[in-house]
Amino acid sequence: MKRLRLPGRVLVGAAVALSASIAAGAVGDLTYAKALPPGVPASVGGGVAAKKASDPAALGLTHPGAMVLPDDSPVKVAFDAADPKAERLDLVRIDRTGKGDFKNAATVKLTQTGATSATYFLATFQPQSVEITRDGQRLPVVISGRYYKSKTASSGYVYVQLAAEGECKFGDAVRKVCVADQNHNFTMGDVTTRKVGTREYKSADLCLIADEQGRFGADALAATAQIGQPVQVAGKWYTVSGGGMKVAAEPMPGPAGKLAVNAPKWQCMLTRDDYTMNVTGGAAPAELPAGDYQLRMFRLYREAGADGKSPCLYGSLAKPLKIAPGQTTTLSLGTNVTLTAEAAVAKEKDKVALSAKLTDAAGARILVYGADGKRPAAPQIEVVDKAGKVVYTATLAYG
Repeated sequence: MKRLRLPGRVLVGAAVALSASIAAGAVGDLTYAKALPPGVPASVGGGVAAKKASDPAALGLTHPGAMVLPDDSPVKVAFDAADPKAERLDLVRIDRTGKGDFKNAATVKLTQTGATSATYFLATFQPQSVEITRDGQRLPVVISGRYYKSKTASSGYVYVQLAAEGECKFGDAVRKVCVADQNHNFTMGDVTTRKVGTREYKSADLCLIADEQGRFGADALAATAQIGQPVQVAGKWYTVSGGGMKVAAEPMPGPAGKLAVNAPKWQCMLTRDDYTMNVTGGAAPAELPAGDYQLRMFRLYREAGADGKSPCLYGSLAKPLKIAPGQTTTLSLGTNVTLTAEAAVAKEKDKVALSAKLTDAAGARILVYGADGKRPAAPQIEVVDKAGKVVYTATLAYG
C-alpha cells in the first residue's frame, strides 16, 4: 500500500505566520509565501548536514570546531561559537552574500532543547526567512536547524522549506490554501517517486486548507492533504492536485454513505486502495465515499471547556469497515476502557517487571490526553500478599 505520510540575501526574523493577504491572482494560482502558517513544519526531511570547516578563521568563523554546510547547499549557514574556547557551539551564522564568507554574517542564537546531559547536548534555532536564487529566480524559503554534541561526536543540520499560498475552490466554496514543498525539489504541488529494489515510494507535497474564517491550523482537526490524496472540506471529499504554481480540487466520484461515531467530536484514519483518509465528524454522521476500508486509528474528543480545549482518547486498531451506499455505519469506540496489569520475570534475580495497558471493548490500545495535550499522571501499582497486606508500591512510567 502506498502511503503519503542558492545562495542569496538573508532576511533575518521569525517565520511563524502566513502573510495577511493573498497576492493578486485568480483562484487556483499560487504565489511564494515569505513565512509558514501554523501546521507547516519547517524541519521535516530535506536536512542538509554540516561538516567541520577546514579553516574556520579564513571563513570569518570564531570557533576551531565550527561547522559549515557543503558548497552546493541551498543556503550558506555555519554553526559557530562566540567564544573560541567554548565547549560547544552556541550560534548560527547566516551569510547574506551567498559567498560563504561569514565575517559580516547575521547571527542567530542556538537554544538548548531539553535538559543538559553529561553525555549529550541538543540545541535548535527557530525558523528564519531567507531569500535564495534558484534557476535565476529569487525564492523566499524558511530555514531552521539543530545542533547535537556528545562526548565523542557533534553534528549540525539545516532544514529548508519552500511554501506557496493562494486560493482553491472546493465545490462552491473558495478557501485559502498553503502548499509546502515536502519532497524538497523546489517544485510546488507535485508527487515524486523513487524505487528501492522492487518497492516504490511516493513523496508528496502538503496542502493546508484554511477554515471558513481563513485560519490555518485552528485546531487538531484542521484540514491538510498530501497532493493526490483525498481531503474532507465542509463535509465533502475532494482530491487535491497541483503543478505549475497552480492548485485544484476535484470532487471524489461515486456513491456515498455515512459514518457515525459515539463522540461529540472525533477523528478516524481510514485506508482504502492507495488512499489514506482522515475523517472528522461530530454528533452528525460524516459522509464518506462508499467502499471497503481499514480503520487504523481514532481520536475521540469530549465537549470543549471554556478555554476551547478538550481532553481526548486516542486508539490504535486495525479493523475492517464497510461504508454502504446510502447507509449509515455506526462505530462504538473507546467504550468499556479497561486497565490491565501484566508481570514478567526480569533478568535480575528476584525482580519482576510490571506493565499496564488500556484497552477498549474492541481491543484497541488506548491512550488518554488531557485538555492541555498531556498524559495524565502515571498509574500506581500496589503489590499485596495473601493476607491483603501491601508489600510494595510503585508508579509506572510511560514508555
